[in-house]
Amino acid sequence: MAQDWDNLLILDACRADYFEAQHEFDETPTRVVSPGKMSWEFMQETFVGREFHDTIYITTNPFATRLPEDTFFKIEYLLDEWDDDIGTIHPQDVVEATVAAHEEYPNKRLLVHFMQPHRPYLGPTAETLRERVDLVGYRNQGDGLQIWGAVKEKKVTVEEVRTAYSESLDIALDEVETLLERVGGKSVITADHGEMLGERVFPFTSRVWGHSEGFSTPPLREVPWLVIDGESRREVREASSTESEERPDEDEVEKRLAALGYAE
Repeated sequence: MAQDWDNLLILDACRADYFEAQHEFDETPTRVVSPGKMSWEFMQETFVGREFHDTIYITTNPFATRLPEDTFFKIEYLLDEWDDDIGTIHPQDVVEATVAAHEEYPNKRLLVHFMQPHRPYLGPTAETLRERVDLVGYRNQGDGLQIWGAVKEKKVTVEEVRTAYSESLDIALDEVETLLERVGGKSVITADHGEMLGERVFPFTSRVWGHSEGFSTPPLREVPWLVIDGESRREVREASSTESEERPDEDEVEKRLAALGYAE
């Protein structure tokens, strides 16, 4: 947060190696170490106990509802944009909400948290998998399988999961480009944490998936950091918000967290 930017775009669960292979920006990314290996840990280390009254946080991540009030000038929770069929928020909705926030508050920094490439994935491979396998939430609710369970039962291959992750990242990157064309300013693209995609971690013999297992590895902690200077800078002003913050319903938040794999 102390770095120089007008827009900080967070891709949820975006690995540095996949980002480096897939982005099409002219600039060259570096790698940085995230302060957390999952979203809430990242938010606690980065935001909690501090105030950023020059920044609007536009977020798809339900953990943002746990942040103390008055952390940001304003938080735009996008949980009402939730796609119940897939269990996520589409990046196009993030772009539109961010543009609207910028038009209303042109002198604020924009912290934009996309859900992709975090599962459930978007794109043709993900659609094929959903048609083939009765995929349900991470905690195996209902009669279907969560995607990692589908791999263990050999109904989905490791490569199919990795392809679905890659396609989901491509979709997000396309929308990131669209957003940068519409808001201007100096931007940074990064991630809150990475993701394990079936690698084996000593001393475990089975493949490791996701980012909630409790250990720390380079694919979880190394994230991209890509700086795009832009053609102009924003005149940022700091001020406390005069609006009362409306937080999403707690039951709905817990349902969203469960769908994304975080709920107890």
